[in-house]
Amino acid sequence: MRKLGIIAVVFLLLGATVPGASAGDLLNYIWDTRTYQHPYPTDVQPGDLVYGHSPDLFNAIIPGYWIHVAIVAWYNESINDWMVIEAKIGKGVIISPLSEFLSRYDVVALQRVMVDDATKQRAIQFAYQQLGKPYNYNYIGKPKVYDDEYYCSQLIWAAYLVASNFQVDLDENDGAWSWTYFYSVAPQEVYDDPMTYTIYYHSA
Repeated sequence: MRKLGIIAVVFLLLGATVPGASAGDLLNYIWDTRTYQHPYPTDVQPGDLVYGHSPDLFNAIIPGYWIHVAIVAWYNESINDWMVIEAKIGKGVIISPLSEFLSRYDVVALQRVMVDDATKQRAIQFAYQQLGKPYNYNYIGKPKVYDDEYYCSQLIWAAYLVASNFQVDLDENDGAWSWTYFYSVAPQEVYDDPMTYTIYYHSA
């Protein structure tokens, strides 16, 4: 019921702010009905962060250019693909192939976090332990590190915060209030944080 309420609010926002958006945009965002082609990144490591930009619906609602982020977890030799852990709207915390993640977005990027490999592995482990938890639709409130539900950038932020013994805060403004992001941690804030740097970027 809560999810349906959020979706209804999204439609109201669209009607008020994005006249060109449609119900099809929402369906595409949740169920990936549209695909894009990107060269597969060659320099991928566990703990890297992968971002997606959408040209329609949620680009108008989620503040910042990037609307989604996930953490690279391990390489799956059986399908020759990296696996990523993400908190996805409508699905909660799940594991997805990197190639499938990339195909959802018209612009994608890969970043590396400036920490050692042991910290990256602990971040992956934290994210993995959240698998199956529902999606957190509270984009405005102050995010919790240990929560019963996560949105995408909240999961990444919490994973690296715990993995670094609370030394690496991937929220660009370190949890302070802003009129752009409120108290939340948005994908754009993770992307802009000085502890991350871009190693791959492609626009379809």
